[in-house]
Amino acid sequence: MKFYHGSIVKGLTELTPRTSWYTNVKEPLVYMTTSRQLALHYIWDIERIGVKMPMLHICEDGSLVFKEMFSGALEYFYKGVSGYIYHCDGDYTINPSTGVLTCATSKTAVPVADCEHIEDVYEHIWKYAEQGKFIYERYEDLPQWRIDVIRGHIIRFIKRNDLMNDNCHPGCRFVQEKFPQYWAEAQALHNYDLL
Repeated sequence: MKFYHGSIVKGLTELTPRTSWYTNVKEPLVYMTTSRQLALHYIWDIERIGVKMPMLHICEDGSLVFKEMFSGALEYFYKGVSGYIYHCDGDYTINPSTGVLTCATSKTAVPVADCEHIEDVYEHIWKYAEQGKFIYERYEDLPQWRIDVIRGHIIRFIKRNDLMNDNCHPGCRFVQEKFPQYWAEAQALHNYDLL
């Protein structure tokens, strides 16, 4: 079966297991997906952004819904970013622990079969929209309940990663820049020992 892995790193011949603070599985794993489109969304410039926070929903037919958590998020994350989609062949098992229904994992290194270069991830994502396989939910069009869900997500992210006590965490600057109102709220809660 064919699997895909998105990365900004060039020239990989194998994917090696890694741990990461942004996944819900804490053991070192290789992450792959059966969805080329999803792999595209994992080409992140982590050095610039400091956090991986794909805001996606995978529909039954494989289409992706990008759910903006702040205005202009798709362009912010992907415009001008180039990278690679690595292709891997094998008998890997979908791992429900990841929370992503097309995600397979491996505890051992995975050989790369081939690779394709993506010049501009943002432009490439929009090609899926032309095919009816990508839906973009803009922040400005969200109902209040969805904005409340975003608020809860960000407050939990701040708490889970102890950002009030760890200003060196890679997500700290991102949250302060993109969610200043939630950062201020978390600071107030933290000051009164409520976070």
